[in-house]
Amino acid sequence: RDARDALDARDARDALDALDALAALDALDARDALDARDARAALDARDARAARDALDALDARDARDARDALAARDALAARDALDEQLAAHRLRRFAAWVIQGYGWGWWYRFDMSLLATAHVGAVERQDVKLQRWTKPVYDAFLAGAWFLFFTEDTLYWIAKPQVHVEEVPRDRGDGRGRRLHNATGPAIDSDVEPLYFWHGVMVPSFVITRPDLIEIRHITNEQNAEVRRVMLDRFGTERYMREIGAKPIDASDYGTLYRADLPGDPEEFLVMVEVENSTAEPDGTFKKYMLRVPPTVKRARDAVAWTFGVDPEKYELAVQT
Repeated sequence: RDARDALDARDARDALDALDALAALDALDARDALDARDARAALDARDARAARDALDALDARDARDARDALAARDALAARDALDEQLAAHRLRRFAAWVIQGYGWGWWYRFDMSLLATAHVGAVERQDVKLQRWTKPVYDAFLAGAWFLFFTEDTLYWIAKPQVHVEEVPRDRGDGRGRRLHNATGPAIDSDVEPLYFWHGVMVPSFVITRPDLIEIRHITNEQNAEVRRVMLDRFGTERYMREIGAKPIDASDYGTLYRADLPGDPEEFLVMVEVENSTAEPDGTFKKYMLRVPPTVKRARDAVAWTFGVDPEKYELAVQT
């Protein structure tokens, strides 16, 4: 019995060991399966990430390509628009050149004011045949037509320009004269080519419409003395003196006298006197002013006296007393 019990115990133990071994094997298989699943999941995740990255890269490239294509299209459109503008500008400039009378050939022009007078004669003479073409010309002139131009296949008409003038005293005799001037736009507002005048002097358009664009180089490089003076006026003589670093030629209790030569014209230069206001501002400071004086003035005292319209000696005496 003891031997049988011992055998049974051994068999039971072996069975238990076998069961444990089986359980261990199952555990290993389960772990392997889990590892495999994790590995597959990891692989799937990596593949998914790679795929996503690939898609992102593709989307980015497509987006970049689309952006580049859009930019290229915009650039082409802008270039085309610019080309169209330049072509229109060149055509307009050529037309202006022709209309102003500098070019001839198979272009012809007619002054409507001259043609319109033919209708007056036709009416006076009761020439019905002549009135058939002079009446429309006469009506067109009264309605504002100025010039007629025609080519082999096109008829152009130009409106009468709007002219802006200012009244000025005549140099001789009584009455007042007129000269071209417009402070805000063209003095001759024409379909052909607007012309800009400042107190009778023709200047570039920006001098009138955008004086803030005037630079020192525009003034110094301008060869026409009258145009240069207008630019100085619009730019500001005081500002000009300060920005070019004008040197003082005389200083005293009356003020400081500055002179600035204008490049390209040794006969023309600016002379200005800087004075200090005798009345204090609310904050206690005293403002300084730059006053333009004749180029012949050599002393600050004489310059200040000139601004008051008195003799320098009398001005000095008045100041002392």
